[in-house]
Amino acid sequence: MTAATNVTLESLGFNLAPTEPTKEWAKQKIVMAGPPKCGKTKFWASAGEKAWFLRLESGFNHVKTSGVDCVDYNEIEKAIDRLFKAKVAGIFPWETLVIDPASRLLDFMSEETITRGRQKFPNSEIYDIGDIGKGTGWYIYKCLIKDFLKRLEGIPCAVVLVFHIHTEERNEEGSTKNKYKRDIVSVSEKIGGPIREWADHILHIRHAYVGDIECRKMVTQGSKTVEAGSRMKLPAEMRWDADDLKNYTEFRKLFT
Repeated sequence: MTAATNVTLESLGFNLAPTEPTKEWAKQKIVMAGPPKCGKTKFWASAGEKAWFLRLESGFNHVKTSGVDCVDYNEIEKAIDRLFKAKVAGIFPWETLVIDPASRLLDFMSEETITRGRQKFPNSEIYDIGDIGKGTGWYIYKCLIKDFLKRLEGIPCAVVLVFHIHTEERNEEGSTKNKYKRDIVSVSEKIGGPIREWADHILHIRHAYVGDIECRKMVTQGSKTVEAGSRMKLPAEMRWDADDLKNYTEFRKLFT
């Protein structure tokens, strides 16, 4: 077949320009995981009025945050709707949306899944996702998570999901006797996949005491014993001192 003259790929609608990596803050999708009371909330609260929190449980009395309290999935949806209305109106002032703790988000989604299951199967006794027959419950749950994460991508700011960590025991490769421990994001294996795939960065907070001295660091690259990772080339770890604003500012400077 002879190629048509004066026809180019561009004229056929192909965009041949390669996409460029971006450090634009508004496009970042972040999972931060760490033990309780290690400073995760204070870190993001250091952004001041530039951060908007969806506060999903009590425990925020110790830190000043701008945002809204949500006690179920319906209230979360309403909060997200308001953010989109601010976007459409051209009055969206925030750099970061923080959903804290994200484990409660998953709890609310689980409750919503059960509610939908009862509506779909009114004659069945449904008390748990697994009670929704033939895997339908887990399918509804996963779709709810994926749709929500996709919707977050339309919000014109960075989005952060704050989790705790969970320590799991694993077998050494090729051995059933030798084991090791790995600290991972505290999310069920059945639903963790979509969240990990969504995140551009999984930031892991390590927290310990040496005598009376508190030691904290943010790890951005995973290892055999720590779950972390980034699609950008970030410092492998960033040490935190007692100044939360300084810790946040140093991290924020890595982006535009």
